[in-house]
Amino acid sequence: MIALKRRQGFFLGFAVLVLLVIGLLIAAVAPSRRAGSSFDSSPWGTQQFYTYLKQQGLRVERWQHHYSNLKGKGHILIQISGRPIGWPPSLVAWLAQGNTLVRFYGHGEPTAAPFETRLSMPQGTVLIETRRRMPFRQGDRSLLKDDYGLIVYLRHSHTPHNHEQRILGVYPWLVANAYGSETGLANFAVVAQLLQEVAEPGTTLYFDEWLHGYRQPTAEDALRERVPQTLFEYFSRTPWLAVGLQFGLLLLFLLWQQSQRFGPPLLEKEPVTSNSAAYIEALAGVLQRAQQRQFVLEQLQDRFRYDLARQLGLATRPHHLPQDSELLQGWQRATGRSPDCLQDLLRIRPSIDDAQLLRWLEQAASVLQTLKTVV
Repeated sequence: MIALKRRQGFFLGFAVLVLLVIGLLIAAVAPSRRAGSSFDSSPWGTQQFYTYLKQQGLRVERWQHHYSNLKGKGHILIQISGRPIGWPPSLVAWLAQGNTLVRFYGHGEPTAAPFETRLSMPQGTVLIETRRRMPFRQGDRSLLKDDYGLIVYLRHSHTPHNHEQRILGVYPWLVANAYGSETGLANFAVVAQLLQEVAEPGTTLYFDEWLHGYRQPTAEDALRERVPQTLFEYFSRTPWLAVGLQFGLLLLFLLWQQSQRFGPPLLEKEPVTSNSAAYIEALAGVLQRAQQRQFVLEQLQDRFRYDLARQLGLATRPHHLPQDSELLQGWQRATGRSPDCLQDLLRIRPSIDDAQLLRWLEQAASVLQTLKTVV
C-alpha cells in the first residue's frame, strides 16, 4: 500500500513537472507587447517579412523616432500590433501630406466565418485565422476579402487639404513570422504585391518600431517624453492600473471588516468541477502548434539525470551531475542489468514525435521505479 502511494506520488510529481515545462513554453510563445515588430523573431514578429521586402528590392527602413520627425510625401508607414493603436496628431498631419498608412490590427466585427480561412490567390494560398471582418463601406476598395466581408481594404481621403490613403487589415498577424515563405503560404507575397502597387519611385517603407517601444530619440524627443503634450498623453502615463488596484484592495478590506460583525459568513460548499482534462488538451494543442517537443525532452532528460544520480548516490553536489557514463556504470552496479535501456533514455535525439515522447516518459518512470526497489 505504501509502495502504491509512493508510485502515485511520483507520477503526480512527474505530471506537475511536465505541466510546468509546458506552461513555461506557452509563456515563451505567447505574443509579447512587442509582437509585430520587425526586430521580433518570435512567431508573432515580422522580422522575416522585413527581410522579404528587402529581397524584393523595396526600400525598407525601421522608424524609431517620434512621428513629428516624419518628413516628405509619397512614403509608407507600416504599423502591426495586436493592441489598439491611437492617432497622434503629428502622424495624422504627415499622412495628410500624401503618405500612406498600412495598419494591421484587430478590428472589424465578429462574423460567422470559420476561424481558419484559406484564400486562393494568384501567388498561392493565404491563411487567415480570425472570424473578424469589416463590412463594405462606400469609398473602400477591397484588397483581400471573402464571402463574410473585407479582410484587407484601401481607404482614400482626397480633400483639398488631405491626400492620405490607408491600407487596413483586420488580422494583425497576416505577415507574422508564423506565416513565412517556408510554410508554403503566400501571405508575404500577397501583401508585398499590395505594397508594390501603392509604392511610387523613391518611396520608402517605414516599419513603425516607435510603436513597439524602440527609440532613437533626438533632443526634442527627450523633452517631449518628459513633458506630456496632450491631456491624453498625461493620462496614458499615469499608472492608473496600480492606483486602481490599491483602491480596490482597500475597498475590499473595508467591506470585509464591515461583514465580520456577526462572525464569518457560512458559505455553502459547492462541488469543484475538474477541468484538468480540458486544460491538458489545450496545453497539448499549444505544444503541438509550437513544435517544441525537443525542448521539452531536453528539460525532462536533465531532471531524469538528477533523479537517477540522487537515487544512485552520485549527486554529491546540487549543481554538479556525473557524466552519463558514470550513471550507466552506477545503474549496472546497483541493478545488475544491462545499461542499454538507460543509455537510450539519455541519448540526444535530433527529432521526436508525440508517441515517442510519451514512450520516453513511461520508460523513464519504469527505470526510476525499478531503481527504488533495489537501492
